[in-house]
Amino acid sequence: MALSGALAPPVFVLSAVIATLATPGYSSVGATFSELARPGAPWGWLISAGFVGYGLLVQPLGPLLHAVAGRGWLARALWGLVVVYGAGAVLAGVFRDNHRNLVLWGVFEDTVHDMAARVGFAGILLLTLVVPWALRGQPSWRVWRRFSLVAGVLSAMLVLAFNVEAWPEGRGLLQRGFFLTTMSWVETTALWLYRLASRPARWRPAP
Repeated sequence: MALSGALAPPVFVLSAVIATLATPGYSSVGATFSELARPGAPWGWLISAGFVGYGLLVQPLGPLLHAVAGRGWLARALWGLVVVYGAGAVLAGVFRDNHRNLVLWGVFEDTVHDMAARVGFAGILLLTLVVPWALRGQPSWRVWRRFSLVAGVLSAMLVLAFNVEAWPEGRGLLQRGFFLTTMSWVETTALWLYRLASRPARWRPAP
């Protein structure tokens, strides 16, 4: 289960790299990942598959965090945030940006995409800040907790700059910045869980 989470970032990065190289005229500096699936994009299906695959692969982190956090209400909340994060990625892949297909009751496809992306990011941002607090009494997570808080603060700063159009010409780079920090969190957390799980004497669910 931990290795499933660790596989998620490489799967997305691979799909993004291939789609980027195969899309004529696409700029990684000024354009977001979602624009790789714009109408007429030859490899739009690939980046969409990358989002969907990522969202599904991160799901096993939910029950793992639930276990290490003690299975109480806070642990259930962490699991729920992982579900929200993964579901946001899946929906952002299924419903594409800049597509004006009517989905339901006057709601268009690109609107669903934007909403899913924002809700998903809110989920991962909360995870970077709440999980360290939930695991504050566990010595084996001390170093990871510092990393998580730094990743959360950097992600929040980058997404704020992205949303307020602080650098319009560099929207693509800003987005890649907070994708890097959040995916690094997923990768590090998954590998940390795997490391602890492979050493049973040092990994026990909280009471």
